[in-house]
This record gives sequence, structure tokens and C-alpha cells, in this order.
Amino acid sequence: MLKKRICKISQIEEKNYFITWVKELRDEIIVFKNNNKIYIKSSICPHFGGTISYDSTQKNLFCYWHGLKFSIEGKCINNKNFKSCLNSYNFEIKGNYIYIVHENS
Repeated sequence: MLKKRICKISQIEEKNYFITWVKELRDEIIVFKNNNKIYIKSSICPHFGGTISYDSTQKNLFCYWHGLKFSIEGKCINNKNFKSCLNSYNFEIKGNYIYIVHENS
């Protein structure tokens, strides 16, 4: 089981997000907060590998490259033909830190 410290809770605010590469997952992740709830998703667009960012005003995720938008749950919301979703990751909070928790396959 992978359990890796990602960031401090104080780095994640409603209007800020945190992106980092997690070598063990072979994925770049985005950590963000929406309505005081923390989410961790892949920050690599499944369409063509563009970077995913969080828009706190619109309360969604988006890809700069081709304009795909994703719900905070990771589903594409502006192209009904695009069926791929962003990967989601489990986490736990211990003290002042967020740890990603992932079963190794």
C-alpha cells in the first residue's frame, strides 16, 4: 500500500490548488478544495495529456489545451461524446498534512 505525504492542509484553500508528480502512481495529481471538501484527481487530461486546473469560480476542472471541462467528481461536462474521466485518489489527513493512500496493484 502506498501512503505518501502530498502537501500541508494550509496549501489548499477554496481558491488555490496544488499540483505535484507522484512517481509511484506515474501520475501528476491536483489537490483542491470545493465547499470545504478536499479532492485529489489526476491533473493530466485523458483526452490528450494537457494540464488540468481548478476553476474556483465555476467550481470545475478544465484543460487548457482543448477546453474540456470536468465536474469536481472528474466527469466531462461540456462534451457528451467524451466518456473518459479523471482518475480519483483516496487520501487521509493526519495532523497538518494530506497523504495519498493507494493500493498497489
